[in-house]
Amino acid sequence: MKPFAAILAALVVMWGSSPAIAAPPHPDSGEKPIRSISIAVNGEPLATDAPPISVVGRLLIPIRDVFNALGIAIARSGDTITAKLPTGNVRMRVGSREIVVNETTFPLDAKIVDIDGVTYAPLRVLVAAFGARATYDQRAAKVEIVSAYVGRTSRTDQQRAGGGTDVQGVVSALDIGSQIPTITVVRGGTSRTISITSDAKIWAEDVTIHSQLRSTLADIRVGDAIHAILAKDGRVVSVFDFYKSTSGTVAAATSSALVLENGRVVTSGKTTEVTLNSTTARLDELRVGDYVTVRSNPESGELRQIVASRTLAAVAQTATPLPGTPSPTKIDSVALSVTHPIRVGESFDVTLRGTAGGRASFDIGDLLLNLPMRETVPGTYVGHYTIPDRFNVTQIPVYGKLAVGTNVAPRTQAAQTLSATSTPPTIGEVAPPPGQSVNNRHPSIFAMFSTPTEIPINVSSVALEVNGHDVTSSTTRTNNFITYSPGVDLSSGLVTVIVRVSDTAGNTSTKTWTFTIAR
Repeated sequence: MKPFAAILAALVVMWGSSPAIAAPPHPDSGEKPIRSISIAVNGEPLATDAPPISVVGRLLIPIRDVFNALGIAIARSGDTITAKLPTGNVRMRVGSREIVVNETTFPLDAKIVDIDGVTYAPLRVLVAAFGARATYDQRAAKVEIVSAYVGRTSRTDQQRAGGGTDVQGVVSALDIGSQIPTITVVRGGTSRTISITSDAKIWAEDVTIHSQLRSTLADIRVGDAIHAILAKDGRVVSVFDFYKSTSGTVAAATSSALVLENGRVVTSGKTTEVTLNSTTARLDELRVGDYVTVRSNPESGELRQIVASRTLAAVAQTATPLPGTPSPTKIDSVALSVTHPIRVGESFDVTLRGTAGGRASFDIGDLLLNLPMRETVPGTYVGHYTIPDRFNVTQIPVYGKLAVGTNVAPRTQAAQTLSATSTPPTIGEVAPPPGQSVNNRHPSIFAMFSTPTEIPINVSSVALEVNGHDVTSSTTRTNNFITYSPGVDLSSGLVTVIVRVSDTAGNTSTKTWTFTIAR
């Protein structure tokens, strides 16, 4: 980052005699406070997995944690965030300095940004959204939020405007084996058990990678945050299940901790559930090379589940079966039809070859299980999957499964992994800033960008236009920014800049802005 910082500093100088402007920070460069900043909602401390941060002198709060504390569920699609309030609707976008409340636009004093999988916004979001009083005491390192009609509640349920009930809290128990399955939700000192009928829509959202999928009760885990919407008659209409995850390959393992290749250290608690290839296991049974998904509560950060997968060699048994006994069921190979990242609407096939006449299925990590496959010719099974909206995975393993009668082959991993994303890149800070007037006739022009998921930027896709002219060939491009220094003076007046950037899956973002060169 040091060379990049030097470039930014140089760009500021090259703006000439325009007013002094601090070099914009990278969107992920939250300034770390000397001590953690606390939050109190209506006088009650709020425990957050991600504390507020300071960026260029502006305090930013974690939106989901604070809105949940105020009893308000939020939804996200791409960069758009929406919330339903007792007084109407709220809409905002990552990268924007505005919030829209009931179709009225309110300006913000800082941008809404994604940092390390958490969405942050300035305090003014709370004032604009529902008139809360929000103050920050820098000396005490404390944020005070006071709301007259919406407050943190110790109850699991709240009445909805127009009838019905919202039930929110943490899943403490699941009973999916009964004729009518139930979920028990706890919040504060109260709990409530709700019955889930077959027509209830269930959505599971990984808030880390912004991936939301239609799910079933089997996908919900104890410890997840839950928001259930009940109709007037008590029938459950929708269930939204929220969790955080970190996935990766184990790089080092001890009897009490794992170290993933991304550097994260994982330790289990007394209530942490550990499974290995869908079987209950202990942490000390996991080893280097295992692929794990660590699942935790998005509000408290409490680690609730470690799901581990271990590749089993697809080899035939060497022992000769006894006369009259069936031959062992085996998987010879599992392969994907794609080797590059793909995006929403694109499809891929999984081909499994093994014992003929069986029942085959495939799993996408431990995110989607038992996806169907059909036998196209004896011993060859093919499955198909189309990437839905809000689906983001990076190098996730895909497994094939095969059973013939009562004989089951070991679950076998495909040679390729799957990377897919429906979330386009984010274009962040640009310069000269939109609306800025500069005196320099050859100002340095740049834009910064990032990918909300781990799918990388396609550097060759990054393009820049200035006043309708493609100047990409004269720019410096990286996977983080593009910068351009005009070789000749630009004419005075309005300058229009367009930047385009795509990730390696083909998702594209475009940003247009203008600045003025003074006469």
